[in-house]
Amino acid sequence: MARTSPCRDHACHLCCVNTRMTLTEADIARLEGAGRSGFSFLNDDGVPQLRNRDGHCVFLVDGRCSVYRHRPEGCRLYPLILDLDLDQVVRDDFCPFADEFGFSPKDTVAVRESVAAEAREAARRRRTRD
Repeated sequence: MARTSPCRDHACHLCCVNTRMTLTEADIARLEGAGRSGFSFLNDDGVPQLRNRDGHCVFLVDGRCSVYRHRPEGCRLYPLILDLDLDQVVRDDFCPFADEFGFSPKDTVAVRESVAAEAREAARRRRTRD
């Protein structure tokens, strides 16, 4: 996981604006276990995604994450993302401070595992629905 706090250091929450953060079932269970509800919807790919309210993540309050301890794994690992065209885990160019984050090889594996879990879960939902 990130070893530094560039987001806090720079008072940045750009990744929370008009977010398209997808969620695993484990993310949903963790957030619901923390007493949260109504925070997600199924996108067109059948993957749960965080809702936006007023143009930002429903959990962004006064420029800070209100569920930081329970935040989704994708948020924990960001700005690492899986570039599907290259099939490589990369730092997202959208993040203005991406180079300030420290990541380990375990984080790269975690990104791939999270994306794979979302795909498996979506496929299971589609089979159940059909």
